[in-house]
Amino acid sequence: MTSTRRVIPLALAALVIATAVVLMVSGKTEAAATPTHEHGAVAAHHGHAGISARELALRSTMDRLWQEHVVWTRLAIISLTTGAPDTKETVARLLRNQTDLGNAVKPFYGAAAGKQLTALLREHILIAADLIAVAKKGDGAGVSAQQARWTKNADEIAALLSSANPRFWNPEAMKTMMHEHLRLTTDEVVARLKGDWAADVKAYDRVEREILHMSEMLADGLVGQFPARFA
Repeated sequence: MTSTRRVIPLALAALVIATAVVLMVSGKTEAAATPTHEHGAVAAHHGHAGISARELALRSTMDRLWQEHVVWTRLAIISLTTGAPDTKETVARLLRNQTDLGNAVKPFYGAAAGKQLTALLREHILIAADLIAVAKKGDGAGVSAQQARWTKNADEIAALLSSANPRFWNPEAMKTMMHEHLRLTTDEVVARLKGDWAADVKAYDRVEREILHMSEMLADGLVGQFPARFA
């Protein structure tokens, strides 16, 4: 993407996506320490005394990366819909999170897998940009076509994850997780574009709960697949 014209479509695309996977090493966030999602955060679901420092670091980092994803998505939504002067910088930070998520799998699955994930995430953004463009034109057939592409890409991301960890990341569970995340993030964007602020806030709350659930699913899979690393 070398032209200025392409920056905003990419940014808009990032508002209606969120995708998949994993970690680095960092401190525990306040949100991760608070049992606000379905399965609870690290302290609630596992108990600090019941897990190693390495596992706690993994789970904390997973929560941080995924919460950054939804937080910067929301900030970008607000910036873009209001024409705020921080839009370019906010969008750049959001897109950096895509790269962070791709890079995070490398310690477990290698550089090639990390690059493949990043490529799928970038493709996901571009498809979403095309979807937004046809939606603005009121092209129903075009919307259906782009939604089919978008779902196919989400399924490819789910397949990549499940192929890396088939025992703990069931293919159907990964697909369900991806589809639900797309739906909830889309609800957030639609509510804001409609100016339905109550629905907008509720949509973000649902997105945040779901992303912490996703974080936990992925962390559970990594701990299950590589137990010696978290002993």
